[in-house]
Amino acid sequence: MTATAAPVHLSLDHVGTVVRNLAGGADRWQRLGFTLSPQSRQRGAVPGEAGMQPWATANRCALFRRGYLELIGVVDPTAHNPWGRFLDRFEGPHLLAVRCEQADAAYASLSARSAFLDPPVARERRLTYRAEERTMRFRNIFSRDAACPEGRYIVIEHQTPELLWQEELLEHENGACALLDALVVASDPGVGARLAVLGAEATAVSPQAFAARFGATPPVPSFAAVTIGFRDLARTLDLLARRGVPVERNARGERWLAPAHTNGLVIRLAEHG
Repeated sequence: MTATAAPVHLSLDHVGTVVRNLAGGADRWQRLGFTLSPQSRQRGAVPGEAGMQPWATANRCALFRRGYLELIGVVDPTAHNPWGRFLDRFEGPHLLAVRCEQADAAYASLSARSAFLDPPVARERRLTYRAEERTMRFRNIFSRDAACPEGRYIVIEHQTPELLWQEELLEHENGACALLDALVVASDPGVGARLAVLGAEATAVSPQAFAARFGATPPVPSFAAVTIGFRDLARTLDLLARRGVPVERNARGERWLAPAHTNGLVIRLAEHG
C-alpha cells in the first residue's frame, strides 16, 4: 500500500435532517430542549451561475461536545434547492457525515477501497461569531447519490471548527452532550459495506429488526436513528415530561423519541457522563 492510500481515522461527525420549513423544524428541536445555532444560509454551486451562490436552504445545528445534529430547511423557495429530490422522497434524515483530519489524504485512502465517493470540494457558510459575520470553511468528500439510495454521505474536513463549536452553543437545557451512534435501515447488504468503508459509529439494520426494536417503520433505506448522550438522563426525562413530549420504551429498556417529534429521526436517549 502506498503512503497516499494509508488508512485514515474517521469518526461520526453529524447526522442531518431536511425539512420543508426551517422555522417549524427548529421549533420541534427547541421543544426537546436543544440549543440551536443561529440560522446560516447554505451556499454552493448553482446551474448557470459562477462561484458559490445562496441556496434555498439554511441550517441550524444542535452542537455537542462530540458531534452534532444538523437541521436543514427551506428559507427561500425561489432559489436553487439541491435538497429538492430528497424532500420529494420524505422529510427527515438524509445526511450522514464522518469527520477526517485532512480531506485529500482521506480521499486517497477511501477511493482505493470503494468507488462511491467523489473527490474533495470546497464549501463555505456564513455565520455570526461573537457579533461578527464570519465564513466557515470545509473541504467535503460527497458520496455519489446514484450509488447511495440510503442518503448522502459526507467525509468532512472542518477548516474552521472554532466557528461552529462555539462554547455558548454547547450547553443544552436537556443536558445533551454527545452524538454516540447512528442506525441505517436497509435490506441491501451494500449499505453495510459502505458503512464499513467509512468506519464510523454507524450500523446497518434490517427493517424488521428496526421495527421490532422501535415500533416504527421508516423509509427503506434511510438514516433512521441516532443515539444522543445526556449528562443526567433523569433530568432529561423530567424536562420532556413537563413539555408533553412522549418518551417510548422497549423491552430492552431503551428510551427513545418517535419521528413525529424530532423531524423524522428516532432519537435514542442514553446516559453519558
